[in-house]
Amino acid sequence: MKALKIPIIFTAILTLALTYAPQPLAPALAKYFKTNLYEISWVMSVTLIPLAFAPIVYGYLLEKFSLKKILIYSLFFCALFQMIANSSDDFYFFLTFRFLQSLCIPAILTALLTLLTRIESENIQKNIALYVGATTLGGFIGRVFGSYLSDLFSWHFALNFFAFLMFICALVFCFFKDLSSNLNSNISVKDFMVYLSRNEFLVLLICVFVMFFSFQSIVSFLPFHLKESFVNITQTQIGLVYLGFLTGILSSLLIQKTIKILKSKFNTAVFGFLVFIAGCLSMMITHFLWSFVSMFIFCSGMFICHCIFSALLNLKIHQKGLANGLYLTFYYSGGVMGSVIPGFYYEILGWNFLCIFTILLLLCALTLFLKFKKFYV
Repeated sequence: MKALKIPIIFTAILTLALTYAPQPLAPALAKYFKTNLYEISWVMSVTLIPLAFAPIVYGYLLEKFSLKKILIYSLFFCALFQMIANSSDDFYFFLTFRFLQSLCIPAILTALLTLLTRIESENIQKNIALYVGATTLGGFIGRVFGSYLSDLFSWHFALNFFAFLMFICALVFCFFKDLSSNLNSNISVKDFMVYLSRNEFLVLLICVFVMFFSFQSIVSFLPFHLKESFVNITQTQIGLVYLGFLTGILSSLLIQKTIKILKSKFNTAVFGFLVFIAGCLSMMITHFLWSFVSMFIFCSGMFICHCIFSALLNLKIHQKGLANGLYLTFYYSGGVMGSVIPGFYYEILGWNFLCIFTILLLLCALTLFLKFKKFYV
């Protein structure tokens, strides 16, 4: 089943590309639909919000029903809804079908991550690292290549291009064996509470929530900070700062070597936290070049933690669908809240306070993780 890895990784890249492609296209979308930037921001908001609650539902479904069928149908409808959305010049029609599409995205991501943890149980850490790298690359490709296709042709073409490739992926998975041989028809939603009531799982999930909350706090409000700090800065220069996202790919691919050097997953997670905190601290230095460098440090720490926590959870939970549903729910819940809540204290108290508050949150999560060390060594 190793041949299955290629379409899984490609589909993960494609799904995140389609998710984030509209983000840099916001001005073009606003002009086309004759709406303002506040309203057009909902295009991304309605996409991310379902990721905060839907994975736990899909994790449950993946333990009861055919993983293959859920993945194929989700891919098909995700692509179809995007193409239907692109066919209208009415903004709310577009937004409605974008929301319907967003309900499919958590199903795809949860199914892909579950597939990777089932095809080679002895290589869970390696496969999850591949998944993290693929999703990171997908977000980058969606933003950059989507913008390029939009300039070359149109935003319709860019989004339809990714949607068409998703149709192809749905077709490809039709030819692979269904890895749902251990379906548990007796599983219930109460099974989630078993994990949430045990410290060894709850600590990981809290760390995951804080991790992505902190990450989104910085990356969401960094453009505002740069605009305030450097009056003549261009959008291109701001965009270049986000090249640090690419360290997510490198951190993921090198995670096995990092674990080997640091002797254990636990030590690697602690190292990731420390790098993450160092990145936040360096963000307080008001210098454009240093902001660029800081993003690489910051992203490296975050993605190291991302790889380790996901693997630790999968290693401890036999029901992989539930494990990945829980993980993605806490992950994206932190992301959604981290995109909104810091705006309140950033506007009043400024960038340095945001960075310090983020550092304190990460230190609290690290302290909690260290306190329950016995579960992870």
